[in-house]
Parts: sequence; structure tokens; C-alpha cells
Amino acid sequence: MWKRIAPDQGRVAFRLWLLAALALALLVVLPNPVTAQATGTDSAEEAEPGFDFKMIEGTPVPVDANGDPRFDQMPPLPFNGPNVTPVAPATEDDVDRRTTAFQPTNLAMLTEIEMPQTSGRWIRVDLSEQMVIAYEGAEPVRGFVVSTGMAGTPTVTGTFHIYLKARTQTMTGGSPALGTYYSLDNVEWVQYFYADYGFHGTYWHNNFGHPMSHGCINMTNADAKWLFDWAGPEWDGETIWFSANRRNPGTLVIVHE
Repeated sequence: MWKRIAPDQGRVAFRLWLLAALALALLVVLPNPVTAQATGTDSAEEAEPGFDFKMIEGTPVPVDANGDPRFDQMPPLPFNGPNVTPVAPATEDDVDRRTTAFQPTNLAMLTEIEMPQTSGRWIRVDLSEQMVIAYEGAEPVRGFVVSTGMAGTPTVTGTFHIYLKARTQTMTGGSPALGTYYSLDNVEWVQYFYADYGFHGTYWHNNFGHPMSHGCINMTNADAKWLFDWAGPEWDGETIWFSANRRNPGTLVIVHE
């Protein structure tokens, strides 16, 4: 059974030390890196039997009379945007370090949850520890320190599937009258799993390990790209916006405190 470690002043530093120290051990047991397997984008009639396309919780997209998602009726995205207050400039060295060291094998730091009964890929978001872990079945494949929603704009919790991806996106929102307007060009590697909540790259702060966003999950651009390439629906390498379907389903996402 996992043991919860109480927070202390060295919490973020300890995460980095632990994950970096365990990276070498993980390299011994991990297979070669893999990418999301091609599943195609055929019509619903060709879907594999038994696949439940509906979201497990909530209704993040409009549905038709049969209860199937209607992505063509989605309003413009995003509904909310990330926090844009600069903290510290990110550096290329920092990006490189985060994408090579964050590969945990010891999950004692994480909150205990009921693991999903699946042998496939899924993503765990631990809000208490500000960490994202990519799994295949019960085995962790890769982990990242992230920034999730702040107290006033928390990240939604629950069980979802990635339903919409964007290679790059301009994020705008807020109110000019209130002084909260923002516009961020070229936000990369966006993956929505519930309404306007999603994973995406971040270039405007370097304060990972602390809540910083308006609800989305901030990652370094390199980390966000790795997750974008690994998780479904698979990208064809060209399309800017694309959605999950029965033949190219979205990866399971579990978000918890």
C-alpha cells in the first residue's frame, strides 16, 4: 500500500531528487519508447465492438439523439485560459532536464487511489503532488511535475477521456475593463479531456510544482509534446484540430486530489 508523505519545505526539491535518482533504475526495466498505435479514423459503423465512447463522467460536449458526441457543435475554445503572470523564464536546459529525469518507479509520494482495471494507456493527475503520471496498465511509464489550477480556478476532478487535441492554439480571455484580458499565441500540444480543461505546453512561467493556472494542466513544451504523441487520439502529423472517435479513441484521464 502506498504511503502518503507529509508536505514540507523541501517538497518540490525532493520530488526532483527522487525522480532523477530513480530514472536510471527505470531505464533498466522499461522497453524502448513507444508512440500511440495507429487506430485510423474510420466511420462509426466500423468501430470495434464494446468500445464505450461516452465520457465516464459529465457531458463536456453536445450530444445527438443517440447520445453520441457532436464535436461540430462545440463553442470556440478555450472557455478559460491559463494564468499568465510571469514567474521565471524557462530555459532550454530546464526543458531538457524535465523530459529526461521525470520517470518514477516509486509511487510512495502519490495519493492512494483505486487503480483502473485496464491494461491500456491512461494518465493520472495528482493535484496534491502536482504530478502527472503516464501508465500502461499498472506500470508507470513516465512522470512529470506540472502546474494545475489555483485555489480560485481549480482543476476539475473525475474520470474522463481525451476528446479533442490541437497542435497549437491562441488562447484569449478575461476582460479588458477588469484588467484581466490575456492573449497567448502559439500555445502548443493542447489536449482537452473535459470542456476547456486540458494539458498544454507552457512558455510564460517556470514555476512547475505549484498551482499556477486557471484550471488547465501546465507542462513544459517538451513534456506536453511527449504526452501529446503518447496519448490518444493519435495525431496524423498535419491536422491542427482533431477529435477522438471510435477507431481512434482518447486516452483515459483520472484527476484526483
